[in-house]
Amino acid sequence: MSHIEQIPEFPAPGIETIAAAVRWAGETFADLPAMVDGDVRWTFREYVDRAEAIAASLVAIGVEKGDRVGIWAPNCADFAATVLGIELAGAALVPLNTRFTIHEAGAICARASVKAVFTVESFLGRQYAAELAEHRLERPEILAESAPIVTFDGDGPDGIEALIALATTEDRDEVDERVAALSCEDTGMVLFTSGTTGRPKGIRLGHGQLLRAYWQWGGILGVEPGDRVLLSNPFFHAFGLLVGLLLALVRGTAAYPLAVFSSVEALRLIESERLTFYPAPPTVFQTILQDPALETTDTSSLRIAVTGATSIPPSLIRAMHDVLGIERVFSPYGLTEATGVATLTRFGDSVETIAETAGRAVPGVDVAILRPDGSQAEADEIGEICVRGYNTRVSYLDDDVPLTDERGWLHTGDLGTFDAAGNLRVTGRLKDMFIVGGFNVYPSEVEAVLASHTDVAAVAVVGVPDERLGEVGAAFIIPKAGAGVEESALAELAGARLANYKRPRRYVFVDAFPVNASGKVLKDELAASLTAASTQ
Repeated sequence: MSHIEQIPEFPAPGIETIAAAVRWAGETFADLPAMVDGDVRWTFREYVDRAEAIAASLVAIGVEKGDRVGIWAPNCADFAATVLGIELAGAALVPLNTRFTIHEAGAICARASVKAVFTVESFLGRQYAAELAEHRLERPEILAESAPIVTFDGDGPDGIEALIALATTEDRDEVDERVAALSCEDTGMVLFTSGTTGRPKGIRLGHGQLLRAYWQWGGILGVEPGDRVLLSNPFFHAFGLLVGLLLALVRGTAAYPLAVFSSVEALRLIESERLTFYPAPPTVFQTILQDPALETTDTSSLRIAVTGATSIPPSLIRAMHDVLGIERVFSPYGLTEATGVATLTRFGDSVETIAETAGRAVPGVDVAILRPDGSQAEADEIGEICVRGYNTRVSYLDDDVPLTDERGWLHTGDLGTFDAAGNLRVTGRLKDMFIVGGFNVYPSEVEAVLASHTDVAAVAVVGVPDERLGEVGAAFIIPKAGAGVEESALAELAGARLANYKRPRRYVFVDAFPVNASGKVLKDELAASLTAASTQ
């Protein structure tokens, strides 16, 4: 094993909770930059001091150890400090998707029994605090009348400064006692699954799991104290919250949050702040590479990137290396039920490995491809991806029943194979697979072929009903900016590289895909759009 695979479980001996790691980081990286958000420029000492003040204020308003506290807001410095404050107070974070309707947000507040909600007065034309307050009047069960609604951008009695002013010396002493009493088994966060289908489920994640996972991730990526990370992934999602904020905390990395992704703003920050690390989905890097501002922007400071999807064009990985100058590009696989981690490519992997696979299992985690009968699949045989390890010892909110089977395997519902080198190739979801004339079709295989066309920016393939074959494939295509893609050219490409039953019967050209907050394509909506069109 390389030394990267032998990195310790925790940032330092005796650090077993996020709360302890917060204080450790404040001392270890004290004068290094920690957070840059507009006029806010906090060192780690200032960042942690802000978090300590918020923690004491939570104690002051009656939040107890083990209680849950919601945040419904865009990325900003105080969002990050409040995450740390919640952990210091011994409570558990419940992040809420800013795209949620008030009914969706209210439902999660009720299910998690949150004791306070941090939000904003206004974001992108929506009045979040007012919506929540009004909804509480209509539906008192979603949030107790005593539970404060605190705004990051408000100056009045409901603003965060007014909350902080409530804390006393006794409250700060109570924070000290709670930090000392926390264990690695305590719940640090409750993350709700993205819910592409069905009702989102809350997953309880422990302090120890989270610390171990993202300390290790940082070691594999090569993130170092003094690195500077751009965070346009929303903090309400695991990618932004864990690969972003938590990893940055334990690795001494300065975070630059963006409330809304803009390629122009991203490029400006990369050049002006000499940013070194950018975790983001492939669409973000595709947008940056097509932005005319790139021609006059110096991106040479970028050293590390994490991106991922079931199918990434190798040309994108090459462009990230050759055009953006990123030395280390990584592709992961993970899911909320596994603390967000399972596999990751490694530095030195080929462009094809990074583009076409999600790498090997991370330390302490086993990954297997299992047949329906539970037996191990052969190399290159498609089966269900199953994961077990420290990261899968989780349960649903208010339910102590483990999510794993009797052998400890978490069944992900994802399909995949291993190549000869042990790299995981994700081929799709069990639910996404469709059957054409009795033959299984895995959308990601078809997507990879169509995405190889030089004028295609993104592809999504779904199964749609067919009277003769039961189902057939439909390919939704986003062309690259300024490019024209002919259906005949895509059909010819599919014909040359795919068996007849795998070839799409329909091609639909669109400007964008419907996606959830984590950037996953909502394929049910794509399929439904064709069904709706056929009935009109």
